Amino acid sequence: MLTASARFLVVDTETSGLDPGSAHLLSIGACRVESGALLLAPSFEVVVRPATPSADENILVHGIGRQHQLDGTSAADALCEFLQFAGRPVLVGFHAPYDAMVLGRAVRAELGCAYDDEWLDLAVLLPALFPDLVAAAWDLDRWLAQFGVPNFARHSALADACATAELLLLGLARAKVRGVHDVNGLFQLQGAELERRIRAQAGIPMG
Repeated sequence: MLTASARFLVVDTETSGLDPGSAHLLSIGACRVESGALLLAPSFEVVVRPATPSADENILVHGIGRQHQLDGTSAADALCEFLQFAGRPVLVGFHAPYDAMVLGRAVRAELGCAYDDEWLDLAVLLPALFPDLVAAAWDLDRWLAQFGVPNFARHSALADACATAELLLLGLARAKVRGVHDVNGLFQLQGAELERRIRAQAGIPMG
Protein backbone atom coordinates (compact mmCIF):
# COMPACT_ATOMS: atom_id res chain seq x y z
CA MET A 1 0.00 0.00 0.00
CA LEU A 2 1.40 3.40 -0.97
CA THR A 3 1.93 5.74 1.97
CA ALA A 4 0.16 8.51 0.06
CA SER A 5 -3.08 6.50 0.10
CA ALA A 6 -2.63 4.68 3.42
CA ARG A 7 -4.84 5.38 6.41
CA PHE A 8 -2.77 5.72 9.56
CA LEU A 9 -4.17 5.81 13.08
CA VAL A 10 -1.82 7.31 15.64
CA VAL A 11 -2.63 6.04 19.13
CA ASP A 12 -1.50 6.87 22.65
CA THR A 13 -2.61 5.51 26.00
CA GLU A 14 -2.34 6.69 29.57
CA THR A 15 -2.12 3.98 32.21
CA SER A 16 -1.78 3.38 35.93
CA GLY A 17 1.89 2.40 35.74
CA LEU A 18 4.93 1.65 33.61
CA ASP A 19 4.62 -2.13 33.31
CA PRO A 20 2.46 -2.97 30.26
CA GLY A 21 1.86 -6.43 31.67
CA SER A 22 0.05 -5.13 34.74
CA ALA A 23 -0.85 -1.44 34.22
CA HIS A 24 -4.52 -0.55 33.93
CA LEU A 25 -5.76 1.45 30.96
CA LEU A 26 -6.90 4.94 31.97
CA SER A 27 -7.35 6.76 28.66
CA ILE A 28 -7.01 6.29 24.92
CA GLY A 29 -6.33 9.03 22.41
CA ALA A 30 -6.17 8.62 18.65
CA CYS A 31 -6.07 10.72 15.50
CA ARG A 32 -5.93 9.94 11.81
CA VAL A 33 -3.31 10.73 9.19
CA GLU A 34 -4.65 10.38 5.65
CA SER A 35 -3.54 11.71 2.26
CA GLY A 36 -0.46 13.23 3.86
CA ALA A 37 -2.35 15.30 6.42
CA LEU A 38 -3.28 15.15 10.09
CA LEU A 39 -7.05 15.04 10.53
CA LEU A 40 -7.94 16.70 13.82
CA ALA A 41 -11.63 15.98 13.30
CA PRO A 42 -12.84 13.47 13.97
CA SER A 43 -10.39 12.43 16.64
CA PHE A 44 -10.90 10.07 19.55
CA GLU A 45 -10.37 10.37 23.29
CA VAL A 46 -11.93 8.47 26.16
CA VAL A 47 -11.25 8.13 29.88
CA VAL A 48 -11.54 4.51 30.97
CA ARG A 49 -13.05 3.84 34.38
CA PRO A 50 -10.72 1.65 36.47
CA ALA A 51 -11.76 -0.66 39.29
CA THR A 52 -9.94 1.71 41.66
CA PRO A 53 -8.33 5.09 40.91
CA SER A 54 -4.60 5.12 40.27
CA ALA A 55 -2.05 6.28 42.83
CA ASP A 56 -1.47 9.97 43.51
CA GLU A 57 2.02 9.94 41.98
CA ASN A 58 0.54 8.45 38.82
CA ILE A 59 -2.17 11.11 38.69
CA LEU A 60 0.53 13.79 38.83
CA VAL A 61 1.87 12.43 35.52
CA HIS A 62 -1.28 12.10 33.43
CA GLY A 63 -3.53 14.58 35.25
CA ILE A 64 -6.61 12.35 35.25
CA GLY A 65 -7.94 12.90 38.76
CA ARG A 66 -9.65 10.31 40.92
CA GLN A 67 -13.18 11.56 40.30
CA HIS A 68 -12.50 11.96 36.59
CA GLN A 69 -11.38 8.33 36.51
CA LEU A 70 -14.45 7.15 38.44
CA ASP A 71 -16.70 9.12 36.06
CA GLY A 72 -15.04 7.51 33.05
CA THR A 73 -16.50 5.07 30.54
CA SER A 74 -16.52 1.38 31.38
CA ALA A 75 -13.55 -0.46 29.89
CA ALA A 76 -15.71 -2.64 27.62
CA ASP A 77 -17.66 0.33 26.23
CA ALA A 78 -14.51 2.45 25.84
CA LEU A 79 -12.75 -0.29 23.91
CA CYS A 80 -15.77 -0.92 21.68
CA GLU A 81 -15.92 2.81 20.91
CA PHE A 82 -12.19 2.84 20.12
CA LEU A 83 -12.33 -0.19 17.84
CA GLN A 84 -15.32 1.26 15.99
CA PHE A 85 -13.48 4.54 15.50
CA ALA A 86 -10.24 2.85 14.49
CA GLY A 87 -11.44 0.59 11.70
CA ARG A 88 -8.55 -1.21 9.97
CA PRO A 89 -5.79 1.39 9.55
CA VAL A 90 -2.02 1.19 9.86
CA LEU A 91 -1.46 1.59 13.61
CA VAL A 92 1.25 3.97 14.75
CA GLY A 93 2.63 4.86 18.17
CA PHE A 94 5.72 6.10 19.95
CA HIS A 95 7.09 3.17 21.95
CA ALA A 96 4.22 1.36 20.29
CA PRO A 97 4.84 -2.05 21.89
CA TYR A 98 3.72 -0.57 25.21
CA ASP A 99 0.41 0.72 23.82
CA ALA A 100 -0.08 -2.46 21.80
CA MET A 101 0.37 -4.68 24.86
CA VAL A 102 -1.88 -2.57 27.11
CA LEU A 103 -4.65 -2.40 24.52
CA GLY A 104 -4.26 -6.06 23.60
CA ARG A 105 -4.57 -7.14 27.23
CA ALA A 106 -7.62 -4.94 27.76
CA VAL A 107 -9.39 -6.10 24.60
CA ARG A 108 -8.82 -9.75 25.46
CA ALA A 109 -9.98 -9.27 29.07
CA GLU A 110 -13.02 -7.12 28.33
CA LEU A 111 -14.15 -8.24 24.88
CA GLY A 112 -12.72 -11.74 24.63
CA CYS A 113 -11.02 -11.20 21.29
CA ALA A 114 -7.52 -10.53 19.98
CA TYR A 115 -6.14 -7.13 19.05
CA ASP A 116 -2.66 -7.92 17.81
CA ASP A 117 -2.16 -5.95 14.60
CA GLU A 118 1.38 -4.90 13.70
CA TRP A 119 2.31 -1.34 14.64
CA LEU A 120 4.75 1.18 13.26
CA ASP A 121 6.86 2.39 16.18
CA LEU A 122 8.22 5.89 15.63
CA ALA A 123 10.70 5.37 18.47
CA VAL A 124 12.34 2.86 16.11
CA LEU A 125 11.40 4.21 12.69
CA LEU A 126 12.53 7.82 13.21
CA PRO A 127 16.12 6.85 14.09
CA ALA A 128 16.17 4.69 10.95
CA LEU A 129 15.00 7.65 8.86
CA PHE A 130 17.18 10.29 10.57
CA PRO A 131 20.34 8.39 11.59
CA ASP A 132 22.40 11.58 11.41
CA LEU A 133 20.39 13.10 14.26
CA VAL A 134 20.47 10.33 16.83
CA ALA A 135 23.47 9.52 19.00
CA ALA A 136 21.36 7.70 21.61
CA ALA A 137 17.77 6.69 22.17
CA TRP A 138 15.55 9.76 22.13
CA ASP A 139 12.24 10.04 23.94
CA LEU A 140 9.15 11.70 22.51
CA ASP A 141 9.98 15.07 24.04
CA ARG A 142 13.43 15.09 22.41
CA TRP A 143 12.02 14.37 18.97
CA LEU A 144 9.34 17.04 19.38
CA ALA A 145 11.98 19.57 20.44
CA GLN A 146 14.23 18.62 17.53
CA PHE A 147 11.56 19.47 14.97
CA GLY A 148 9.81 22.23 16.91
CA VAL A 149 6.55 20.28 17.16
CA PRO A 150 4.25 21.67 19.88
CA ASN A 151 2.30 19.50 22.27
CA PHE A 152 -0.74 21.24 23.71
CA ALA A 153 -1.03 18.96 26.77
CA ARG A 154 1.84 16.55 27.41
CA HIS A 155 0.68 13.22 28.85
CA SER A 156 -2.83 13.77 27.55
CA ALA A 157 -3.45 10.73 25.37
CA LEU A 158 -4.98 12.75 22.52
CA ALA A 159 -2.38 15.51 22.71
CA ASP A 160 0.46 13.01 22.62
CA ALA A 161 -1.19 11.18 19.72
CA CYS A 162 -1.52 14.42 17.75
CA ALA A 163 2.10 15.39 18.42
CA THR A 164 3.22 11.90 17.40
CA ALA A 165 1.16 12.24 14.22
CA GLU A 166 3.14 15.38 13.34
CA LEU A 167 6.32 13.34 13.71
CA LEU A 168 4.82 10.65 11.49
CA LEU A 169 4.25 13.23 8.75
CA LEU A 170 7.88 14.32 9.01
CA GLY A 171 8.93 10.69 8.85
CA LEU A 172 6.80 10.01 5.79
CA ALA A 173 8.33 13.01 4.01
CA ARG A 174 11.83 11.77 4.85
CA ALA A 175 10.94 8.25 3.71
CA LYS A 176 9.78 9.60 0.35
CA VAL A 177 13.12 11.37 -0.14
CA ARG A 178 14.85 8.07 0.57
CA GLY A 179 12.72 6.28 -2.00
CA VAL A 180 10.35 4.55 0.43
CA HIS A 181 6.84 5.09 -0.87
CA ASP A 182 4.84 2.23 0.63
CA VAL A 183 3.88 0.91 4.04
CA ASN A 184 5.77 -2.34 3.57
CA GLY A 185 8.92 -0.29 3.07
CA LEU A 186 8.34 1.45 6.38
CA PHE A 187 7.95 -1.87 8.17
CA GLN A 188 11.12 -3.14 6.48
CA LEU A 189 13.04 -0.08 7.67
CA GLN A 190 11.69 -0.62 11.18
CA GLY A 191 12.70 -4.27 11.10
CA ALA A 192 16.19 -3.43 9.87
CA GLU A 193 16.64 -0.88 12.66
CA LEU A 194 15.51 -3.40 15.27
CA GLU A 195 17.97 -5.95 13.86
CA ARG A 196 20.74 -3.34 13.94
CA ARG A 197 20.03 -2.63 17.62
CA ILE A 198 20.00 -6.31 18.53
CA ARG A 199 23.30 -6.89 16.73
CA ALA A 200 24.84 -3.81 18.31
CA GLN A 201 23.86 -4.96 21.80
CA ALA A 202 25.31 -8.40 21.07
CA GLY A 203 28.47 -6.96 19.51
CA ILE A 204 27.71 -8.55 16.15
CA PRO A 205 28.76 -6.45 13.09
CA MET A 206 26.19 -5.76 10.37
CA GLY A 207 26.70 -7.14 6.88
